[in-house]
Amino acid sequence: MADWQNTLDSFFKESEKADNEPKLTPFESFVTEVAVPAFEELRPALEKHGRRVVVRSSASSAVITVFDGTTEEIMYRLQERTLPDRRLPYAQVRMRERGGLRLVTVEAMLRPGNSDYHIEDITRTDVINSVLQHYMSRVKLTR
Repeated sequence: MADWQNTLDSFFKESEKADNEPKLTPFESFVTEVAVPAFEELRPALEKHGRRVVVRSSASSAVITVFDGTTEEIMYRLQERTLPDRRLPYAQVRMRERGGLRLVTVEAMLRPGNSDYHIEDITRTDVINSVLQHYMSRVKLTR
């Protein structure tokens, strides 16, 4: 076989290999590389204070849920929101209302202020700060 044929065969073999490798969307990359590692970084800090922490993820969301005993204190879920010119993660936060009887859900962007940023700009620190801001401002300690 001539060298050019081997070169052509190698070209198509590499192309087929690349086509068979899973390609992650920017949000899926954000979930696996930023959101879940941020949640996992928070886990031991919360557990040190007697909390039980559950971290879950899928292609469409990343979730951290914090329990005090059997009582859910907060569920913080990151999902994707489509804006006119880009897609950004946003937080869906569920916690108990002040009386503690009913669960209330709110939505928020990860960074305060305008949404003039891109998904690639969001860091683990941004995620941790957002979780803590919601947790510390909305969860009432009963001890």
